[in-house]
Amino acid sequence: MAKAKVTMEVGNDGVAVITFVNPPVNALAIQIFAGLKEKWNEAAMRNDVKAIVLTGFGAISK
Repeated sequence: MAKAKVTMEVGNDGVAVITFVNPPVNALAIQIFAGLKEKWNEAAMRNDVKAIVLTGFGAISK
């Protein structure tokens, strides 16, 4: 089983994409909230970030 994590990538367009992964359903667990807060604050402090997008990664298998 994959470990819950939050990542951030900033494109040349100034859009920070913060992605959370918490299989199997991307539930908002405590460590996901902490990771989202950390990455959001990191993005907010950067001069090159103009927008922030939050997204989950992965899908439930049928």
